[in-house]
Amino acid sequence: MKPSSIFKKLQAHQHIKCFTVFFLMLAPVPYLIVKCNRFSNSAFLSLLFFTGWFIWTFAEYVLHRFWNHAKDVDKNNSIVQRHHHHHTHPTEISISATQRIIMMFIVCSLVGLSLWLNSYVMILAGMGTGIFWFFQMHYFLHQKWAKKIFPVLVRYHVVHHCKEPDTCFGITTSWWDRIFGTTPHKDKKISEKVIAFYYKKEKTTGNGFLVSSMIDEKLNHVGLGE
Repeated sequence: MKPSSIFKKLQAHQHIKCFTVFFLMLAPVPYLIVKCNRFSNSAFLSLLFFTGWFIWTFAEYVLHRFWNHAKDVDKNNSIVQRHHHHHTHPTEISISATQRIIMMFIVCSLVGLSLWLNSYVMILAGMGTGIFWFFQMHYFLHQKWAKKIFPVLVRYHVVHHCKEPDTCFGITTSWWDRIFGTTPHKDKKISEKVIAFYYKKEKTTGNGFLVSSMIDEKLNHVGLGE
């Protein structure tokens, strides 16, 4: 059997494993939602919100692992290319402050609409909140102060960027990495060189063009394997 065929089968197995575990975990939720709706309206809406958020955390993990880091696609795939660019330019965050404000407005509107209608729209509000928090958290994880508040997530993200790109796919949570065995090695050391690369701000000209000497450097060119 060709190595490419073996790899595709392995990938398919990993996909099936992830989705099987997810749906097994989600299976009792509809029953709990119906029960909560009968006895407590606040519990009903809270469970709907949590369900939406929980669904997003899984989507976040799967998209990052199997989409952004896809290995069985054309190397010129735009999604993989953009994500690779982010790995080599960690402090470049593509979501602007204006876009974050718009997302927050949409999320608040969904939550308000859900409370007003007292309906299953709250699941969408939970998912929207998860998406908004994902973009916020991703920005936080590239700020030095975040390691004091989110030490585990920051360490995971640094390792993912600079040491083990096939681990640590969770951004807002680490539990899917723990469930699916994609956590980093416990004794993995992060050198000062890696930290300097991860937090280095890239300078721009007045026209917004990057002039950092690291623009065209790849991870293996800066000795991040040390």
